[in-house]
Amino acid sequence: ASESTRSLSVPNTALFSNDTATADPITIGGQLYLRAQTTALEGQQAEDYAFSMPALLDVYLDARPNERVRGFALGRVSYDPMLPDSANALPTVGTSASDNGTGGSATVASLFGVRTNAPRVILDQLWLRFDLWRSVYVTAGRQHVRWGTARFWTPADLLHLQRRNPLDVFDARRGTDMLKLHLPITSTAWNLYAYAIAGGYNDTPTLYSVSGAARAEFVAGSNELGIGAFLRRGVKPKFAADLSMAVGPFDVYAEASLVDADEIDRVRFAPKATLGDELDPDASMQERILTRIKQAVETFYPVYRDHGYKPQVVGGLNFTQTYGENDSFTLGLEYFYNGLGYANHDVYPGLLFPRVEQLRDPASFFYLGQHYAAIFLAFPAPFSLDLHSFAVSTLCNVSDRSCITRLDYTLQILTHLRFELYVAGVYGRRSGEFTFGIETPPIDDVRLGRQPAIFNAGLALRIGV
Repeated sequence: ASESTRSLSVPNTALFSNDTATADPITIGGQLYLRAQTTALEGQQAEDYAFSMPALLDVYLDARPNERVRGFALGRVSYDPMLPDSANALPTVGTSASDNGTGGSATVASLFGVRTNAPRVILDQLWLRFDLWRSVYVTAGRQHVRWGTARFWTPADLLHLQRRNPLDVFDARRGTDMLKLHLPITSTAWNLYAYAIAGGYNDTPTLYSVSGAARAEFVAGSNELGIGAFLRRGVKPKFAADLSMAVGPFDVYAEASLVDADEIDRVRFAPKATLGDELDPDASMQERILTRIKQAVETFYPVYRDHGYKPQVVGGLNFTQTYGENDSFTLGLEYFYNGLGYANHDVYPGLLFPRVEQLRDPASFFYLGQHYAAIFLAFPAPFSLDLHSFAVSTLCNVSDRSCITRLDYTLQILTHLRFELYVAGVYGRRSGEFTFGIETPPIDDVRLGRQPAIFNAGLALRIGV
């Protein structure tokens, strides 16, 4: 063969290994999740209850040409046929934290806007994994990395750009684009990680906008400790730690984070403020209404920032008891202190309605208050009901005194088909986070808002292969 031919040929040796290909290197699969759910507000007739049918389709491709190389891609399509089409869509006030979503815990402001039935397509994961000398493990691309051990509130989860909704049946947030390096220390079962994180901000895409993170995990007997930091140029770093251990019959866990409050927009309630009269007489009626709402929100709910680091701390425990021959139940408790939350629920409308300028990193559902508590009880496959599972959980915003109690039921119908049902009651203060009764001060003698929620329910069919 000529020199030019040899230079274009594929080498028959590899730089780091000569691993042989697997017999079945590619797997294709996914899940289809069809749901119907309703939310009832105080004073509504049954025929007026909100109704939605959010559907979700995941399709993945998993390529493993050999044991040391893997590529993975997962795409997601979601839509709700009950929403209007784009031609007829109007701005509306969305649902509350008590409703079961599929995309994580949204910021409150995202609930006011135009929603349509157009299918939404996202890329959830797209990553490539390999190792170097069987010592350093590299994962590059959009992936999921969660720090922390808590069940409901996850302040240490710094690498996801959106908070997890603890009422979701599964975590449907999209992954984060990053390069992850993992160095396991086998002699001590310790693990060291380094991350380079791209995207997630509105910056011009330059090397300056790439963030970094590092984490170390230590194991001593049944105790595990993780510490990490998230760094981005131009802002103070964020810190996180988590701990899990066995204390007698209890599994005890805790996690915490420290976040610089200077980077977070907050709002306060100014009920005695005066609303001006500046409006463009040449604007359309819809534009004038929206402008007036924005003016009112800026006036009655002005923006400010705190200073210094604020802690977010979670502590909890689980107790599992065996009964019968092979059955068991799990009882758990969890408490969350949120140093970035609000002690006064009067500010919630200022987070909900649109503004002249969008808030930077505002509070999201399940992170609005300063104090939270939760209790849950799970009965997987009790007694002879091997295809049935039950779980009851109660989450309370102690700061605004609103709660939600929810029953989840799952039935395995066929090998790959599951039926799911949930019923949730919402109670407590009318203007609390979970009831989410909203009312603004008068805007030109008109008050905007919604009645508080009293319950919501849903059912679903899910297949996965």
